[in-house]
Amino acid sequence: MVSRDYEYVSAVAAEGSFSKAAQKLYISQPALSGAIKKIEKDLYGIPLFDRTVTPVVLTEAGRYYLEQTRKIYDISNEIDQHFALLAGVKAGVINIGSSAYFCAFMLPEMIQGYCRMNPRCEINLTETDISGMDAGLRSGQFDVTIDVEKLDSEVFESITLGYEYMIMAVPSSWEINHVLEMYQIPGERILDRSFLDEKFLPVELSLVSDQPFLMLKKNQDSYRRSMEICSHAGFEPRVVLHLDQLLTAYNVARNGQSGIVFFRDTLLKYTEKTDKLKYYKLGDPLAKREIRLSVKRFPGPSKTVDDFVKYIMLSQ
Repeated sequence: MVSRDYEYVSAVAAEGSFSKAAQKLYISQPALSGAIKKIEKDLYGIPLFDRTVTPVVLTEAGRYYLEQTRKIYDISNEIDQHFALLAGVKAGVINIGSSAYFCAFMLPEMIQGYCRMNPRCEINLTETDISGMDAGLRSGQFDVTIDVEKLDSEVFESITLGYEYMIMAVPSSWEINHVLEMYQIPGERILDRSFLDEKFLPVELSLVSDQPFLMLKKNQDSYRRSMEICSHAGFEPRVVLHLDQLLTAYNVARNGQSGIVFFRDTLLKYTEKTDKLKYYKLGDPLAKREIRLSVKRFPGPSKTVDDFVKYIMLSQ
């Protein structure tokens, strides 16, 4: 019961909203609100949240409750892990926070593989942005985060799982492709990463300085890198549309109506082959970025989380 109550209060605290927390927990908002009110009733009616502000925030009593129940939650998991290890079984709960892209494409297969080997492990995967990952690791909501953005190295330990590369895609029907023909790269060369060979020339970005662009929203690493890459090429891109998700931006570009897009090379593993886009290599060093797995330095990861991290590293 304490475990579930902790998860309910932790989710509302992280999301700042009962409705958003309910979505993350896959329960209805009335059910979540009722559960929180019951917890507060059991605590002599003392409120855990200040509901008069938006987003809702923990009261001083709420912060104390979350801190103490986190200890009980951790001890409960530690006891289960201890006896599971004595029995030769790996068990425990692993809470992962990551971006929409990794939640949709990279992580499900890894998690499935780990759970096949360790069926008593429970893994919870939550889609969030970089601020949510930072806050989630600090609060204990997450044990692990995976993304391309950097977190505070004094608070978190990060492990490089690999690299990804930003590629430029231009709708095939656009006339500018005739000018760029010598720089075009087949999709197959992106999939096997042979495009990194020096024989494939990076595109001269100044040639597309007058073309419209699609970008992700300004709080994302992809947006910042894309803008800097264009700046290094001597121009500020004319952005006609900002989008939340990279896959959406890629598909909009594939429809040939809006603009050029910079996308991560690994996306081609998860999309259908198409002749509606022409691909180009970017020569700027910012086009290469690390995929990072992060954990909180203190306290360090549990034995189960550490085992999962090792599995992820070996699976790359």
